[in-house]
Amino acid sequence: MERNEILAAILRKQPKIHCLTNPVTMNDVANILLAAGGSAVMAQDEQEAAEITTFCQGTLLNTGVPDEAKIRTCILAGKRANQLGHPVVLDPVGVGGSSFRRRELRKLLDHVHPAVVRCNQEEAAVLCSFHSEQETHFSHGGVESSLHMDAQDLTQLARTAARLYNCTFFITGKTDVVSDGEQTILLSGGDPRLCRITGGGCMLSALCALFCCSEASAFEAASTAGQLWKEISEEAGRHTDQNSGGIGQFHMSLMDMTEQKIFFSARL
Repeated sequence: MERNEILAAILRKQPKIHCLTNPVTMNDVANILLAAGGSAVMAQDEQEAAEITTFCQGTLLNTGVPDEAKIRTCILAGKRANQLGHPVVLDPVGVGGSSFRRRELRKLLDHVHPAVVRCNQEEAAVLCSFHSEQETHFSHGGVESSLHMDAQDLTQLARTAARLYNCTFFITGKTDVVSDGEQTILLSGGDPRLCRITGGGCMLSALCALFCCSEASAFEAASTAGQLWKEISEEAGRHTDQNSGGIGQFHMSLMDMTEQKIFFSARL
């Protein structure tokens, strides 16, 4: 699907995304979905996770600030989404940060098949290491990626990860890469101030989940979300600079530019 078709479908369908996200960025995730034409439902208790998933159209599993109860809830929601054929987007925040996170993400991936994994370079490398008997030096990273791969290595990492998990991998960094194991695209641009706010990646993952509800393929949805997010951040940066604003204004401008960009593009 073309970008304008994806955006028009989102505005027509107004999908509900079940967001099992982290408390640090809940507000940003909910607001970015509203700005983009969808909405968020945020059920966090395992007693209602599967039921809530049933009346949503997509599911976002963001494993930041994890505990055992949250992972159980993610598994219940993810399994139900898989049964219903709803797209699942996984954001494995800081998966290499501790043995607990690695163990719990392994468990989640044993039960849930994501359509898209949106992560940074180090998180992707850790997920790949799950398919190796040997612990790698990538297995101890935090939320922010410490890897800085060149385009060739980054492309190979994305393709390998996508083939291992039979889904689309969207790896963000200075240059982003999206791959389903066969098709691969590199995305450049964006505003560096995205790295100076909390929640930039979480909001992007939410947009991926939303765009997956448009009937586009997972690869098309993730690629469109990634390119659009870069353009949104560039326009938010220009608006901030024109008004001599700081990082707070940039943060707020992301919401405004998301609404403007999506509603304008969908009408073309």
